[in-house]
Amino acid sequence: MTHGESTGDHNSLDRQPYEYVIIGGGVHGTCVANYLLDEGGYDHGELCLVDPHERLLASFATKARQCGMQTLRSTFVHHIDTEPFSLDSFAEGAHREHELVPTEDYSNRPTLDLFLDHARYVIDRRDIDACHRQSTVTGVTRSRTRGLLRVDTSRGSLDARRVVLAVGLGGQPTVPSWAASLSDDARLAHVWDDDFDPAAAATFDGRTFVVGGGITAAQLACHLSKRTDVTLLSRRGLEVELTEADPQWINWRHIEQEIHSLPPGSAARYDRIRAARHDATIPPYVAHRLADARDCGDLDVRCGEIDHAHAADGRLQLRFDDGTTATDVQVVLATGHDPAPEHPLVGTLAESLSLERGANGFPVLNDRTLAWRRTDGADSALYVSGALAEMSVGPFARNVVGGRRAAERLLEPHDQVNSEATASLSKGQS
Repeated sequence: MTHGESTGDHNSLDRQPYEYVIIGGGVHGTCVANYLLDEGGYDHGELCLVDPHERLLASFATKARQCGMQTLRSTFVHHIDTEPFSLDSFAEGAHREHELVPTEDYSNRPTLDLFLDHARYVIDRRDIDACHRQSTVTGVTRSRTRGLLRVDTSRGSLDARRVVLAVGLGGQPTVPSWAASLSDDARLAHVWDDDFDPAAAATFDGRTFVVGGGITAAQLACHLSKRTDVTLLSRRGLEVELTEADPQWINWRHIEQEIHSLPPGSAARYDRIRAARHDATIPPYVAHRLADARDCGDLDVRCGEIDHAHAADGRLQLRFDDGTTATDVQVVLATGHDPAPEHPLVGTLAESLSLERGANGFPVLNDRTLAWRRTDGADSALYVSGALAEMSVGPFARNVVGGRRAAERLLEPHDQVNSEATASLSKGQS
């Protein structure tokens, strides 16, 4: 079947064993698939991208809109395509250059709509949907056929020579202890709940408390404040940083010098990456949005914590650490996810495939290829992208550029094989 004959139904392209099964259809999984199709020389029948959503990138798009994201924090050269200036060219061709937002002391950033539209353009151009199998992965084991992996899904099993784990940030949304005992009917939600609707939250007549101190909380507070009274509640003063880490951490040579020089999987690596990441910070342009909303009287910013919460008769009551209280409010948590290694699949795969885990449960990877090492020290055929690859890719691993770096690592062995084959052929002809 040729590229033009693809129907979008993956069953029409089944040609097992697959060369790659990619677990996750978000930014990282889609980016890896695009690189393998474009630069890796693979065809659609050799790849299977497993994701439970109807459309690729659906979860990312939903979460971005749930928190009121207007622009990406990443620059216009960070996207899912292989050419660095692909998004820039797309914007120019669509007469949407105004959606590349100028940023002081930084490159232009795309609006969320521009980023998503460009991603859909790449998906359609490369027909990546033809590789998509709408299903949920439940486990990966060694296949009965030597040298293959068996990927178990809610729609049956798949055999693959290699598997890429690209599952996003981690497990469940983080919920503070004071919220854990509240009844299901309490006016409490997490921004990352599947059913959270910011439009519905904005119709509340009383005061809304957005709990969190990072970019997600700040964006959400600004978004909701357009239609309802909002207080952004942060444990400490808001910290402003332009990017999630110093841009030098995008450079692979810097990562090799600062991270790969430390023992794989070590606490020293983990600590260096944690120190480099600007977690729980907001960029200047979001800080300006907060300031404007405060000046207009639409939003308050408060430092402190909730000590206790009680719900009765549909009314939520809060007591803060300074002794003050608030009655008949709603709370929206923007407190992040559980750590990436707590994703349910991580423990399952580590056990079934005898894979090594390092500090804080992170996978121990081959720094050059991102293959997850087995406990016997050999490389497995399971590769990792996203936040789970931080111990090798560095502090930008979870970001868009981290997906590009992971895709490049996956292609390196392929490029090396091609180079060796070319050299061998040239030698034979000499």
